[in-house]
Order: sequence, then structure tokens, then C-alpha cells
Amino acid sequence: MAKPTLTSKTRTDSKLVQYASNVVSKTTENASLFPDATEKVALLKTALDTYMGSLSEAAYRDMRQVIIKNQQATVVRELLYDLSLHVESVAKGDPNILLAAGFVPSKDNSSSIGISPKANDLRAVVTHPGTQTVQLRVNAWRPAKYYQFEYRKANSLNPWTTVLSTKSRTAISDLEYLQEYEFRVTYLGPNPTPNYSEIVRCVVV
Repeated sequence: MAKPTLTSKTRTDSKLVQYASNVVSKTTENASLFPDATEKVALLKTALDTYMGSLSEAAYRDMRQVIIKNQQATVVRELLYDLSLHVESVAKGDPNILLAAGFVPSKDNSSSIGISPKANDLRAVVTHPGTQTVQLRVNAWRPAKYYQFEYRKANSLNPWTTVLSTKSRTAISDLEYLQEYEFRVTYLGPNPTPNYSEIVRCVVV
């Protein structure tokens, strides 16, 4: 989900003035979208005006004025951050709402990564006969948040049973003795769209 971008846009005095001014202008222009932010916007505008005045005074290199300018910059950044939290709660990840408030939306990393690769080299092995358990293992994929293993009886139209694991291996227990099962797995990364492995089979012994 998109969030308001702040740090990279407010590092220098000129960037801070430009960014904060745009936020004040846009939130005022689109006040109907942010009815509970009126006081926050007013505080930011007042602090911004004071900060811009301190910039002029600090231009003469007076040490005291430079300190005052830096203090005012901190106030503006804090108020900008406070307003960004409110706007974020209203936007709920919608970049259009963030833009309406003058904030630059963060990039959606999940879309840049795209769909997860096809899960590779799934293996199903009975390591302890008589326990009615099959050990599953697949090649790990670093961005994966979960590994979604699935199984069902072979040659059936039964729905797949899902087992989520944070690791690239898991054990499926309580299976029927001498029954053949089929297994598949998909990585679940930033983009949760499944991309299943080849189906493998194993007889429970």
C-alpha cells in the first residue's frame, strides 16, 4: 500500500519549504477530503510561515538565527509527519488521496517484484515408515514470506488441503496407510498470487 513519502522530500531547506507549502495548499484546496485535519493544517501553515521568516534572518550567517532556523525546521517536519499520519489513515493506501493532500506516494514494492517464480524441485519422501507422515521439501526462495504446501489423494477431485509454513520444508501427518497422495507448493511473496510447482506423488507406507 502507498504511504506518504517524507524524508527524501524534506532534507534541505528549499525542499522542505516546497514540500510543506504544497501540502498546505493541497490539503486546504481539498479540505472536504480531510475534515478532521483543519487544525493540523493551520498549525503547519503557521510553523511554515515562521520557518520561512527564519530562513531570511539566517541568510546573514548569524549563529543565533541559524539555530532558530534549524529549530523551526524541526517543528515543521514534526507537524508534517503528524499530518501525514492522519492523511495515511484516511487514504488507506490509495495514492490518489495522498496526492490530493500534497504528499508524494511511496512506491509499491510488491508490484515491482511481480509474481513469485514457480516453486522448484518439490520432493515428497517417507523417512519414517509406519508413522503415516510424508516429509515435503522445496528449494527456498529468499523473498518468500510463506511456503504454501497443498495435498490431496491421488486421482481424486477432492479440494486441496493447505499447510502454510515459514520454512521451505514441512511434514504432513495422519495420512492413510498405503494411500497415494499428490503434493504441490507455491511461494507466497510480496505478490501473493500463487505459482504452483509440478505435482509430485508419494505412497504412504
